[in-house]
Amino acid sequence: MFIGRVGTGFTAATRRELRSQLRPLERPTTPLAVAPPARETHGAHWVEPILVGEVEYREYAGGSLRHPSWRGLRTDKTVPEVDLPGRH
Repeated sequence: MFIGRVGTGFTAATRRELRSQLRPLERPTTPLAVAPPARETHGAHWVEPILVGEVEYREYAGGSLRHPSWRGLRTDKTVPEVDLPGRH
């Protein structure tokens, strides 16, 4: 489910490392059951949903994150263990 984009929290090294991990997972279409709005995904590169990332945010309201910031990949969680904010 699409709940927003993250644009902060990435260093140059983080971007390079993440890109190298995501490149082999690329796919031509969204893996989401409901495609996000086109205005939100212009220039997006879709990948298989295999990796889990951590995003810090101030608030989850109206179905989207407010002030999201990238924290890094999680190796202690699997995709099925991830849920929407507030639903644990």
